[in-house]
Amino acid sequence: MSSSDSNLAGWEDLALWQPVIDRMDPIARIEEQNHTRLPWLIPERHRRMAESPFAWFRGTAAQMAADLAPLPRSTHQVQLCGDAHLLNFGFYASPERSLVFDINDFDETAPGPFEWDVKRLLVSAVLVARQWQLDREEQFRLARKVAGAYRKAMAEYASLPTLKLWNCLLHVERFVEALPATAFRSHLEAAMGQALRRSGRHAIQKHCEFLPDGTAQIRHEPPLIWRHALLDPAQLWISPEPVDPASLPSHAEALAFLLAGYRDSLPSHRRYQLQDFAMIDTALKAVGVGSVGTRCAIGLMKGPHPEDWLLLQSKQALPSCISQQLGEQVGHEGQRVVEGQRLIQCVCDRFLGWTTTPKGLPLYWRQFRDWKASVPLDAMKPASLKAYAKLCASVLARAHARSGQRQALHGALGDDKAFDRAMASFAVAYSDQVEEDHRALLQAMASGRLTSSD
Repeated sequence: MSSSDSNLAGWEDLALWQPVIDRMDPIARIEEQNHTRLPWLIPERHRRMAESPFAWFRGTAAQMAADLAPLPRSTHQVQLCGDAHLLNFGFYASPERSLVFDINDFDETAPGPFEWDVKRLLVSAVLVARQWQLDREEQFRLARKVAGAYRKAMAEYASLPTLKLWNCLLHVERFVEALPATAFRSHLEAAMGQALRRSGRHAIQKHCEFLPDGTAQIRHEPPLIWRHALLDPAQLWISPEPVDPASLPSHAEALAFLLAGYRDSLPSHRRYQLQDFAMIDTALKAVGVGSVGTRCAIGLMKGPHPEDWLLLQSKQALPSCISQQLGEQVGHEGQRVVEGQRLIQCVCDRFLGWTTTPKGLPLYWRQFRDWKASVPLDAMKPASLKAYAKLCASVLARAHARSGQRQALHGALGDDKAFDRAMASFAVAYSDQVEEDHRALLQAMASGRLTSSD
């Protein structure tokens, strides 16, 4: 299939992986990204990415997007997650306080060819399978089954009326109750229990401390959690030129500016809901793998009632690697993330919004850990891994069906398994590239080219 021909007979073109001759050194790409990240967190970023090839893969969405860009692609455009690996699916609370399962990371979301998400999902499954020493044929079969689950789910969603499609919510309790008593069901039940314990109240108890005078503040645990009140404001700005402290707003001024922009991005009833809450403390907090070193923070808010506590998270919205590779023009990057999430997810965080710092950095905001949890992959044996990856594939198909031309995409996929085989072939071949790049990371750390917190 070429970029101008999406007929079924050409799926084999999408199976090929061959790096271009002038492929950028993946370590050089990491170094380039580090130039704009908080310097004291860069060693932690390297440490987390070094843990395994899958950990490296989680932090290198930009590398894969650059690798996919010169390859043949389909003409079927959807709103991509942009980083659809297995750990970017998980549980969270709906506004109605029901536990749901969906895609839960949208830093890279942008319009693009649907198979870019499918390929990233399948590569992540193969990398996890390799931790169980599955041979290449078993890896191929796993990836083929997951691709088939995507194709079959797209056929189902293509047949639905539009309104019903947009109400297809995966309620976890009902889904799990319908499963047979297998190891996969046990994994989901354990993850459900973990998600329900990770409430907003639990997050506050874990990350905040209550003082004798009745006030509260975020627990200062540098370098991963650093209260803004104890941070030199100049440290937040990475610039080749010295920063004049007099040119920087005070923390109170910056916070007021941020909150005003954030409130303006919310629906009117959410603005009304937050009007009695005041931000009483904030802190930088390192999160994830790919986001380590970006300006991510948490903010503690207090309302009039003794139980009115709210912990919000802000994340710096970097340009999407998908948009950069496809040449798409984007306005506010935080707005891109929020609107992409609202398009893909069936239900969204009720406090999801965006804002801009006084120095022009785009951010997006959401609740911090409101029943949010992922299924632990390390404990999954192959049968459970396959079942879970197929579940993620069906959720991904629903997201694509909502944002793309689902009947046309189903028509291209058809009932033939050529698509499944093509995606599986690519996933196994590209996983070899990921492992090679991960070895280059370990060598760069061993030589001192890259630093590590370990």
